[in-house]
Amino acid sequence: MKRLPVFFLALLVLSCRRPALPGQITTVDLVPSRQRALAQSDSEPVVTSWLPLGMSFASARASVLYGLLISDSPVLDSTHKPAGGTLRRGLRVAVTDATPWETAGRDYRRWYRVREQGSSKEVWVESADVALITAESGSLSGGFLERKIAVAGGESEYNVLVLCDGSAISLIDSSAFVFPDAFHPSGVTQVSLEDVNSDGTTKAVVQGQTIVSLQFLGASPLAWEAWLKEKDGSWGSLFRFNSSYGTDQGNSYAATRRVFSSTGAGLLDTVKVTTDLLETTAQGVFHATIETFFLWNGSLYKEDPDEQLPKEASVIVASTELKARAQPDGETVETLRKGSVLFVFDRADTAEDLAGQRGFWLHAKTHEGKDGWVHSSAVKLTKIDPLQINNEVFQGKPGFTPSTDQTASP
Repeated sequence: MKRLPVFFLALLVLSCRRPALPGQITTVDLVPSRQRALAQSDSEPVVTSWLPLGMSFASARASVLYGLLISDSPVLDSTHKPAGGTLRRGLRVAVTDATPWETAGRDYRRWYRVREQGSSKEVWVESADVALITAESGSLSGGFLERKIAVAGGESEYNVLVLCDGSAISLIDSSAFVFPDAFHPSGVTQVSLEDVNSDGTTKAVVQGQTIVSLQFLGASPLAWEAWLKEKDGSWGSLFRFNSSYGTDQGNSYAATRRVFSSTGAGLLDTVKVTTDLLETTAQGVFHATIETFFLWNGSLYKEDPDEQLPKEASVIVASTELKARAQPDGETVETLRKGSVLFVFDRADTAEDLAGQRGFWLHAKTHEGKDGWVHSSAVKLTKIDPLQINNEVFQGKPGFTPSTDQTASP
């Protein structure tokens, strides 16, 4: 695997024109900073191939609702020379075409052909002045601003997240949700505006992908999802999880999330993330599944390591039943004595009482492979390496594929 040096990303000096126009955009904020949201290229002459990240005009053309001017933009002719006039910041336009990227010194530029609403005349403007809006709900809108830079000796085409509350626009380097202290090329692949957890407020549900390493190119971009909520003029993250990642060594994971109410009160107070792991070793290809629970604490969803599964479970009462279903009156699969050891892979959504004890029904297996449900009040859980379960307990059963040439690949 080729190793490339990490080059310092120089600061881009860029001014945002902010005339106070009644009924128009009043502020344009760059988050977490101008330097991060609009990073400047480096120009090292090492050739590296980067995949485009996130949405682009070409890929999202059919889903772009309109273009939103984030800056006063000079009107250009078809040769991209000044044609006289300016499109004011805050104006909505139809974007009908885009040029290829062109180099301009150390930077990249492209132009959009646009048309004002109610007009048949088309003109050209610089793409850096136009946010492409793909989602709208009430006064909220969301989309992206296209970007391309040279970084770590290669070219990276990505985008900046755009969120607008009707009077103020935020241009957000979305890699800040994954790497708060360092810039990485990052692009959003989808923006939706919805009350994703049923608390009565609209959030921006953002899916994105981010380059993890600027040194090692064998790693695929990290895919992730974040839920953002506007408060006091800024957008903060309520919840984020990584949805997929892979390396050229054959290791990878893919995760999905599910939101539910553990109390039945209506607020979706728990997010369950199911992560399927794949790891290649000299002994074979190992699979494991991890269930991670994020619990609402009043302001955000916080991961609860104590509830992460799988875990080893030891029976701590004189005896308990392994049930076929997560119900006290379910059929008994086996009677477990004190000290019996099981492996817990999942749990029911809501807590229930059993013999006066509050707890969750846990989906478990015995060493012998018997499958069923046991109540958490009857067992003590301890951490365990999820790959260890496959390696030591369930060899030869689903989830373990032995290697024949010692160079297993997924």
